[in-house]
Amino acid sequence: MNATVISSKKHSFHTIANAEFSGVFDRIVFNRDIPEAVCDYHLFIKYGDKVYMDVLGVGDIVMSFAELQQNKYWKHYYDLSLMLANDKNMVVQELRYSNAPIVYEEERLWYIDTAYLEFDNIKGTNNIINNSSVCYYQMNPYDLEKFECSSQEDLNTFRKVYMERDEITGNMFEEKSILYKSLVDKYFSIKSGEKVEKVDVSWRY
Repeated sequence: MNATVISSKKHSFHTIANAEFSGVFDRIVFNRDIPEAVCDYHLFIKYGDKVYMDVLGVGDIVMSFAELQQNKYWKHYYDLSLMLANDKNMVVQELRYSNAPIVYEEERLWYIDTAYLEFDNIKGTNNIINNSSVCYYQMNPYDLEKFECSSQEDLNTFRKVYMERDEITGNMFEEKSILYKSLVDKYFSIKSGEKVEKVDVSWRY
């Protein structure tokens, strides 16, 4: 990966033209005192024909881009992630400490510039918010360059665990995907014309 790096005392901003960094992070707010009680994420790094994917409660995997495209669930989140990304070629390294949300079990120091989805059950609103860093990678993104795609056995195990996600077993994916796609489409259309910090849509999650 050939990077252009700009550093400050707290951060290094890595722009890598031949890699893409994106993610979909969402949270449901039931209590403002615990704003991250219910969260989910799909994180992606694409380099050449390889894609790294990290999913909450499932784990991480490296697969071919063609493999990702064949899975409707993974493709859905990947496509949304690109629309939410503010700069898909940039990843940021925190140099002093991690500000990663508590949803991550370990310290994470690499994050991306992206918006995220928030579903507020207190107000009954669904928003896309573009003023926070929430998508953090567990791995050093530069390591993907030397990684091979995971074995078929590991991929099968990952897929099996993924298919146990509540949105799939509870038959919620179709309705959820329509909501997410509509919300992100509106955000993307506005973002394309002007700077956006928040988009409100009056649907109930």
